[in-house]
Amino acid sequence: MSPSLVVEFTKMHGTGNDFIVLDNRWYRFSDEELSDLAATWCPRRYGVGADGLLALTDTEEEGVDYRMRYVNADGSWATMCGNGARCLARFALDADFEGPSLTFDTDAGRYRATEAEGESRHIRLFVPPAEDLELDMTLDEDPAVGPDAVHYVNTGTGHLVLFVSDIAAVPVQEWAPPLRHDARVHPPGANVNFVEVEEETLRMRTFEKGVEDETLSCGTGVLAAAVVAQAAGQVSASPLTIETQGGAFEVGTASTSRGEEQYLQGPVDTVFRGSLNAT
Repeated sequence: MSPSLVVEFTKMHGTGNDFIVLDNRWYRFSDEELSDLAATWCPRRYGVGADGLLALTDTEEEGVDYRMRYVNADGSWATMCGNGARCLARFALDADFEGPSLTFDTDAGRYRATEAEGESRHIRLFVPPAEDLELDMTLDEDPAVGPDAVHYVNTGTGHLVLFVSDIAAVPVQEWAPPLRHDARVHPPGANVNFVEVEEETLRMRTFEKGVEDETLSCGTGVLAAAVVAQAAGQVSASPLTIETQGGAFEVGTASTSRGEEQYLQGPVDTVFRGSLNAT
């Protein structure tokens, strides 16, 4: 890329899970360039600051509006990001894409998003069925954590789910890294979610691979917590409320033209727009 290229970006977040958003239909950055930009711009003390970078790209697929590419803050590629997908849908609706429903491809498959009825700030993301659910998963090494049971599910990316009695007391930075790197899930590793159940509400905290830190929320992690909690008989409500440090989500099912579809719904906010020199 040219060192004099000025790149316009939008800073967005979904319940505190924040992103740098680029319209790559115009810039056409390569994967290597997008990875470099994410690693340069995402550090919070030296760049814009974000959990990752979202790129909206062209697609030639019939019936598909765009393709979403997502790069973690460390420059590594991720197959899917639930909050990122919701932010990018809001970005597309605010640009020149005709809504209210958008269909887009990701490295984890095809998704659809729409404004929530009566609440334009909330984006509802329709998701494909979760895969590879394994309750009471046996890890290669005994985790040095309080909970005995570790559960796994793929909701676009791999997630470990652990139920705890007091979410505020969990030492996330101590417990999560060994789990995230366990040989059973590595490569490419898994996000780690700690979940407290209170009646029919879930409260959770997430350690995200690629960010290598706790984030305020994680969309695919929220889906993973809901899937595992329901499969394990911890909750039965639908829709289900999941509270993260960044805000609350709703996970439920809706009757659509495609049949019964699971969805993830929550708020999306645009923080600011700006420009940077790409080097």
